[in-house]
Amino acid sequence: MTEPLPHTVYQYGTHELQRIGVWDLALESPAAEQQQYWIIYIHGGAWRDPRITHKTFEPSIARLLKDDFARSRIRAFASVDYRLSPHPDFPQDPSATPADRFRGARHPDHLDDVRRALRFLQERFGFGNGDYVLAGHSAGATLAYQLVADDGVAPPAAVCGLEGIYDFRGLDARVGGAYAGFLAAAFGDDRAAWDRAAPMKYADGAYAGAPGQLRVLAHSPDDELVDMPETDGMARRLLRDADGCEDQMLLIRDLSGRHDDVWRGGEGVASVVSRALRRVGELQGPGGEGARGGGDGEGERVKL
Repeated sequence: MTEPLPHTVYQYGTHELQRIGVWDLALESPAAEQQQYWIIYIHGGAWRDPRITHKTFEPSIARLLKDDFARSRIRAFASVDYRLSPHPDFPQDPSATPADRFRGARHPDHLDDVRRALRFLQERFGFGNGDYVLAGHSAGATLAYQLVADDGVAPPAAVCGLEGIYDFRGLDARVGGAYAGFLAAAFGDDRAAWDRAAPMKYADGAYAGAPGQLRVLAHSPDDELVDMPETDGMARRLLRDADGCEDQMLLIRDLSGRHDDVWRGGEGVASVVSRALRRVGELQGPGGEGARGGGDGEGERVKL
């Protein structure tokens, strides 16, 4: 990025974490017959880490702006912060902390905030169905797939989950209960409530409401915190609602680096968003012919 993009922070609620960073590319006019998209990112952090904020999207933005194809398809970037759950390493005294700074969120607070943020963006900037790509990492991927199952939200052209958590009890069991602390902070102690909130456990048909939407799942084999079976299981879950449209799913298994490396340097997130934009172009027909060349590998059509 040779010059910094205009970056504005908007509040969509009264809590200090109910904010959105927006990087606007409006200075460039879209070419004729070429769709451009908002890229909206939801960060992770186990629903509780105050060190991970909307600004962690900046390295990914910088990399996407160096990709000529991706830049030509992007209208603007937005990155969403949301209220967080308590973190034992960053304690707060509820009696001494103002309500607009206290981190005491519990599901569905995080999801409600992301939904509210998306509606704020769509109302303020005038975009809607199919005009944006929604991407999230880790807990942000969970929120993205929770959100697109909500028929009260204008659906994106593509939803991208990177190293997401989709079956809370299943993942926690595979790590010997090591994740129970942050899952209980976010979802409560009732394991049945965990299942009700877990995207992989949603009822059949939950992901059937947006025909033509591209669903992307991405993972690094070097991820030390979330294992590949988590992504594979979510791919099988999405297939149940695919209704013969497997080409509208993309499974990417070749990200590199450890869990946070995917967003920290920006390369992983940018690669997934760029591949998603190319595949969306293909699915749209003749207007997407240019998407077929020059890529860094598309990923797998899901056949699990």
